[in-house]
Amino acid sequence: MGERRTLTGGHGLPLGYAEYGRADGPPVLLQHGLFGSAELGEGWADRADRTGIRLVAVERPGYGGSAPAQMRSVADWARIVDPLLELLGAPVDVVGISAGAPYTYALAALRPERVRAGWLLSGLPYVYDDAVRGHYPDASLRAWEFFGTGDPEQVGSYFAGEHDRFVAAFAGHLPMQRALAANLATGYAGPAREARLQVRRWGFTPADVLRPITAWHSRGDDQVPFDAVEDTIALVPGGRLLEQVEPGHLPSAGTLDALFDALADPDRDPVATP
Repeated sequence: MGERRTLTGGHGLPLGYAEYGRADGPPVLLQHGLFGSAELGEGWADRADRTGIRLVAVERPGYGGSAPAQMRSVADWARIVDPLLELLGAPVDVVGISAGAPYTYALAALRPERVRAGWLLSGLPYVYDDAVRGHYPDASLRAWEFFGTGDPEQVGSYFAGEHDRFVAAFAGHLPMQRALAANLATGYAGPAREARLQVRRWGFTPADVLRPITAWHSRGDDQVPFDAVEDTIALVPGGRLLEQVEPGHLPSAGTLDALFDALADPDRDPVATP
């Protein structure tokens, strides 16, 4: 496990994070998915060590060491994470996994002076947009109506009721198992807030993104339709979509290798294909 730390976020509350790799390596900020945390699996830690990058996984409000906090929109994240971006210093590469994608877009749009490039792994698309949302099945649309308009405690209770299913889906993945247990202990308050913010106005649009974005996504992703991601990336200036050949929502070993090799390349043009 990486070294766990906290600092005071831009909202005046504790913000948790963990560091992996080399302390003097090029900084990379990682943003977890809907049920994740700053604790990463060995595959992530090993790649950070191998490539010599400074990988910093941050926890959004209500997850891990980050205190619960209200957010009006995804855009609020930029202010909250400002102190960590300042600590990291040089322009950082920002990685978003699944539901961490909107927060990667946010920093690339609202803090371009601090971001070198954004990278998405099985990233959530801009589901506020009607055309993007239209690629999802009716069951997803009904769930989003509940997430966006329902009482947050009810949404948290819904996730808690699905806890055993989530645990089974991540059997053998110890960091995720621990993250799920932590979510259950808080009544899934963090994921409930996240689900609400995803489907509402983000406070910016993909067209506002000012740094290049590279997304890896599988056509066999059973949670996020490839076409929805394709339509979102088409809205991003400098956006580029690479296909993950392996099916499924989780990033494959090949995708992670390509990501880390690109992150570690000091001569990389962030606009060029890795």
